[in-house]
Amino acid sequence: MNALVTSGLDFNDASEMPNPRRHDLEALRRSLRDHAEAVLHYLFPNGKRDGHRFLVGDVSGQPGKSLVVELEGDRRGLWIDFATGESGDLIDLWSAVHGYVTDQNFGALLDEIAAWLVLPGPRPEPVVTAKPDIDTLGAPAAKWDYLSTDGKLLACVYRYDTPDGKEYRPWNPAARNRSMPNPRPLYHLPEIAQASTVVLVEGEKCADALQVLGIATTTAMGGAAAPFEKTDWSPLTGKTVILWPDHDEVGQRYADALVFKLFSIGVKALRRIAIPAGKPAKWDSADAVSDGTDISGLLATATPVIKLLSSKLNDWHAIDRFTGKPQQRQWLVDGIFPLAQPSLIAAGGGVGKSFLLLSLAREVAVYDGTWLNAPSLFGGALASHGIAIYITAEDDAIEIHNRLNALGAIPPGLYVVPLPDAGGAIPLFAPDSATKAPATTPAWTDLERQFVAMANVKLLVLDPLQPLCALDLNVPENAQFVCSRLAALAATTGASVIVSHHFAKREVWTPEQAREAIRGTGGLVDGVRSVYALWPAREDDAKNILKSQHLPYQRGAVVQGGVVKANGRANLKVATFIRDARGLLCDRTAELQRLKSSTADLLPLLKQAIANAVIEGKPYIKTGVNGVYGRRFEMPEALHNIGKHTFVMMVDTLLATGEIVQAMADNSKSVKWLDVPEGKVAKGDPDFRVGHIRRGKGSQGAALEAKNE
Repeated sequence: MNALVTSGLDFNDASEMPNPRRHDLEALRRSLRDHAEAVLHYLFPNGKRDGHRFLVGDVSGQPGKSLVVELEGDRRGLWIDFATGESGDLIDLWSAVHGYVTDQNFGALLDEIAAWLVLPGPRPEPVVTAKPDIDTLGAPAAKWDYLSTDGKLLACVYRYDTPDGKEYRPWNPAARNRSMPNPRPLYHLPEIAQASTVVLVEGEKCADALQVLGIATTTAMGGAAAPFEKTDWSPLTGKTVILWPDHDEVGQRYADALVFKLFSIGVKALRRIAIPAGKPAKWDSADAVSDGTDISGLLATATPVIKLLSSKLNDWHAIDRFTGKPQQRQWLVDGIFPLAQPSLIAAGGGVGKSFLLLSLAREVAVYDGTWLNAPSLFGGALASHGIAIYITAEDDAIEIHNRLNALGAIPPGLYVVPLPDAGGAIPLFAPDSATKAPATTPAWTDLERQFVAMANVKLLVLDPLQPLCALDLNVPENAQFVCSRLAALAATTGASVIVSHHFAKREVWTPEQAREAIRGTGGLVDGVRSVYALWPAREDDAKNILKSQHLPYQRGAVVQGGVVKANGRANLKVATFIRDARGLLCDRTAELQRLKSSTADLLPLLKQAIANAVIEGKPYIKTGVNGVYGRRFEMPEALHNIGKHTFVMMVDTLLATGEIVQAMADNSKSVKWLDVPEGKVAKGDPDFRVGHIRRGKGSQGAALEAKNE
């Protein structure tokens, strides 16, 4: 029993009481039921929806679950407080909350409810006329009021559920007929006026579903069927608008057309909801609220819509539009990986890209931002520092822990997620279950939401892409879709988003071959800002490089890499990596370049030492006992610490350029002395004494005898 009966007032019988204001009590009850959730959020800001029920602590609005209100079915609007036993309908509940407990203020209660519902005020008894044709549809199932920014009623829309489907009828209070105003107002104008960001959906039900969550939401009268020219869109001028179309072909076409209309009225920015994968056809914002979708996360990751030529060409006169100093491109690694853009790194299996990417993430997190301390990575200098996130679909926690331990201290700004230990790799991109078109999954939506919420994120690595994508990346449309989502995330956060990918099984020795070897080349390479590739060095090159570092040859120890595709300025030099004892590819490009440069600087000194040795009657040979390396301590000190193989390479360089020659003496057929072209040995000068050469018995070689004269 309704506990309020004890006060002498039972609102369930109120229809039999005198009603001098002539309010239609049943119409009020019906309107309250139609707007039940909005009414309850107004009465109880601390309450919440739980399935088909609304829960709050008590009639005073305290948090809790004792007071339960039904939101669906025949019992919609009925409530009970299990703690006190009180119960009733929404008029009873409004009365209890606002203190209407006597029949003397019953009229005031109805006035207050009618004002909140923005229903027409009391009027004299209407003149009875013939029943309008609308009555043949029966009682409306729902009613929505369109208000001006100051709260005046501009129009109403009624929905009727008929055997043939839903039907909608407008009401124009100014004209007192069933027509739409001209121009048609947008829904929820009072809320739009106060908001900087507005969600634009299809239909009043969808708008109300988000509005009760505190999200400014609107729709055009008539939804997707409304002609653009008959709606007043001006309240959206200067605002950020998020398009949320229904999940069907009509909805998508409607949103496509709205893009141009909204840009034409001067919205500040435009974004568009990406429907999560797996949602059924016609899925909309009301369905999202009902099925528990993360609304705030979905809105936060809405894709920015770029304004192309939706404005007039005159607005883009280059001499007027692009003035002042242009903004410079910002980099994660200078000339290699840009910020606010997606990049791709590709290599064959077993090259070592995963460990290298983990090292990059750690360096981004540990770097202090001082350019003097910037490490060299991928052939460029690290240019940004902040939070770095590395997500691996293949390596487990044990492998990650060992690699991090090998890299050094773990910085606080580094986040590493080994998916094998975090529930397994879940696709971020997959075909839509209904349309089979490429789509994002809830896992991607959740990742976007968390990533956007983090401050100062500079790097996100997804390694590798394939286990995280249930799309065939050899299909250009699929690859382009994935790249578009990566680009949107990078642009929204300003971070560098890097995904790794594999080569097809083919020989790769050059940057050009590397680009062609990337799987799904057409869509992936074209869809990202920068593509970096890694490939093993040729065996001969690898041996020479390792020799210059006094390291033994090991297959796969030397890897080369470089940018194989870039939009705009980029570092196109090929970098050289040498695998260290940890298995990490270390960038040795600068070191090898310095060695090459220093060796070149020493060539004139070596040439002079060879010439002087001939003048002194003690010429060198290339290798052996009298070789340049064996007698290097007779030369200037700058040549003492050069390695044997480097010495030989320097001699080969001088020989190749004609700076020195190999010459015979004393008719020897086996000994080739080094000399400058104008030297005595080279010219066969008779003053070069043959006694300087002493041959040993049976020896095929030669030894130099010191001249004692």
